[in-house]
Amino acid sequence: MIDYSSGVPVYRQVAAAIRDDITAGRYQPGAWLPSEAQLAQKYEVGRDTVREALAYLRAEGRITTVRKRGSMVAVEPTREPYDVPDGARVITRMPTPDERRELATSGELREFGGIPEGVPVFEIIPGPRKHRRVLRGDRIELVVRCPGGDE
Repeated sequence: MIDYSSGVPVYRQVAAAIRDDITAGRYQPGAWLPSEAQLAQKYEVGRDTVREALAYLRAEGRITTVRKRGSMVAVEPTREPYDVPDGARVITRMPTPDERRELATSGELREFGGIPEGVPVFEIIPGPRKHRRVLRGDRIELVVRCPGGDE
């Protein structure tokens, strides 16, 4: 299953295999993945390699990890449209620790201590003298209207 001569890092091959299992429905959204030890045995790699693969998937937003419990498949939330004001700048970035807490639901605060890792935010800067907004990237869909009414 793992091809050591392919030139692709082993952790990325493991991440790809887990991603394929998620895509194929073998691991459903909200389901816990096997333990690091079980994944290491399955792919015949070390636990450090599995940890790197899980970190890679976490950065993609495909899984979330809860300390001392393991990793689960991320649940795709419903996205609400957000109309970007004319002339506004939009910056995509990872949230600060304070933003992770402020933008989290109460369940996420209990489970993860804030927004799960890998969830970006959109910072909307409408223009001078207007307040910026920070919105969760996994909960909104930016709608930018072009002059003339086209999206």
